[in-house]
Order: sequence, then structure tokens, then C-alpha cells
Amino acid sequence: TRLDAFKRWYAQAGTPRVTARGRWDAPSRTYTLGLEQHCAPSPGQATKQPFVIPVAMGLVAADGRALPLQLEGEAAPAGTERVLVLDEAKAFYTFVGVDSEPVPSLLRGFSAPVTLTDGLNDEQLLMLLKHDEDPFNRWEAGQRLALGRLLAAARRPGDVMLDEAFIDAYAAVLRHPGLDPAFKELVLALPSEGYVAEQMDSVDPQRVHEARESMRAVLAQAMHGDWAAAFEANQVRGAYTRDPASMGRRALANLALAMLCLDGEARGDPAWPERALQRFRDAADMTQRFGALSALVESHSALAQTALDEFHALFRGDALVVDKWFALQARAPEKDGRVFARVRQLLQHADFSL
Repeated sequence: TRLDAFKRWYAQAGTPRVTARGRWDAPSRTYTLGLEQHCAPSPGQATKQPFVIPVAMGLVAADGRALPLQLEGEAAPAGTERVLVLDEAKAFYTFVGVDSEPVPSLLRGFSAPVTLTDGLNDEQLLMLLKHDEDPFNRWEAGQRLALGRLLAAARRPGDVMLDEAFIDAYAAVLRHPGLDPAFKELVLALPSEGYVAEQMDSVDPQRVHEARESMRAVLAQAMHGDWAAAFEANQVRGAYTRDPASMGRRALANLALAMLCLDGEARGDPAWPERALQRFRDAADMTQRFGALSALVESHSALAQTALDEFHALFRGDALVVDKWFALQARAPEKDGRVFARVRQLLQHADFSL
């Protein structure tokens, strides 16, 4: 029974890998999706039986529409999203009434804890980033696109060169009126240096750091107008509230301010760092105050020290907040050895205790 097969998740070691391949046939207006699962041998389990893998999926048309899904043999489409249950080593699913080659959106909502190999190229991932209705896959597409460019940059000398299509896709997410601000902030946050390093066989931490900082600088400059518009549109005024909408707007405004300060410092324009300092002083809550402080510190603004001193004077009696003050300075992106030197000084600070 399927329940017995599902128990294999508990009885068999390892993470299954699902390989997906699709083929669109123009004359018959069909799209055939092939799914194959495999789990590598492990001690005491040389061969693995198939797992029960629910694959939530949809098809995205070339114009960004979610296509109605009608499998061969069905009388009518059954919505634009469905769950395919892969409980054999290999299975094929043929969808009818598909007028143009679609992009498959698979494992929506991370519907199964598997490793997916879908063979999607940059153009297809850009389509998902711009148009996929599923938040998880939209985020995943953005992370994969950014990761690919970071890895390429980390493996060669020089700054990151971002293609116009990638920048346009990122800007489209930021401009999209229907997307939640909290979601935008997550999508537009680049993969961490640690995650990038995990994908490399031979790691040069300094090159990874330089590549990521270079990519942030390019996005800050290329999307300056969009960051400014996002900052203005996501101001939260009045008393602090913990509702998700306000929290998302504060998060996106903080990200936008950080990018604007980064670009301002790179161009020698003090306007946005000065605005960040004023936001720091006028903030009605810790999220806005700390976000402005972070923007100044992480962009290495000349105004950062003023804000750091004022922040410490305000909260020196709160050990947890002082811990955040220390951590912010220690984890700032390195530049010309400044952060390392700063940390050595902080070790001698009167408030520091290991």
C-alpha cells in the first residue's frame, strides 16, 4: 500500500534526488514531464526502494500566465496547480492543450524534502523569478540565479559583471505592486558567503567576500531609483506594531536604505547616509533605528561612528542590546582591514565580556 511505501522515509537513510525533464510537442500541443527518483546507497542499504514523493507543481507560460493543467485522459483542466505523487522509480505525466513551451514550477512550497535537478536554464529561472505564483519557487529561482553569478565571480579575479536580464528581473520583483514587502526583502537578499562557499570544492574566502560585495554594489547602483522608491513607499509611521504587514514594510525599507547608503558611499554622495543618520535619530522603534545604524556601518560611512556612539549612550544599560551593538560592528563587511582592526579594539571595550 502507499502507506507502507511512505514508511520508507523512516526506514531508509539518505535524501532522494528527483530528476525532472520536460518536453513540449508543438503539433500535438502536449507537454510531457518525466520524473525520476534515486537515493544513493548507504551503509547496510545498498539499494533503496522508491519513496512516496508529493510534487506540487504548475506550468508557467511564456507570457507569465499560469496554465490550466489537464492530464491526458482527463475531461477538463483541474486548476493551475496540482500534486503529482511520485511513488515509483520513474513516471511520466502528459499535459494536453499546451499551446507554447512552458516552464515547469516544481516542488512548490517545498512539497517534499528532496534534492531537485530540473535542468532549468537562466532564461527559464528568470521567468519563474518574474512570474511564478508560488513564493517558494520564486525565491528559489532568485537564489539560484544569484548563486550562479556569485560562484562564477568567486572563481575568477575581478568584479561581478551582472547581465541586464538579471538586474531587470530583480527590479521587477522590487517594483511589483502585488508582492508582499516581506517577501520582496527575502527574494532580494543575496545568498550568504557561507552558503556560496559550501557549493565550492576549493574555497577562497576572500574571493567569495569580494564577489558578494561587488554584486551588492552593482545592484545598489543599477537599481538606485527602485531602491529609493521602495524606501519611500514602505515607511511605517505611528506606534510600533508587530503585525506582519508592518514588519514586512520595515524589513524592506531597511534593505532599501542599506543599498542606498552603499551606493551613496561608492559615489561620494552623502545624501543617503545623512538621511540614514536622521532616520536613526528620529526612529520610533528599535527595528528602524537598528536598520539605519546597520546601513551606516555596513557601508563604512563616515557618519557610522557618530551613530554608534549615540546608540551605545542610549542603550549601554541593556546587555542584550549592547551585544547587538558589538555584533553589528564585528560582522560588517571587511574593507581594507578596518573591521578586523575594529574588532581588536572592541575586545578591550569596557562593556565587552567573553
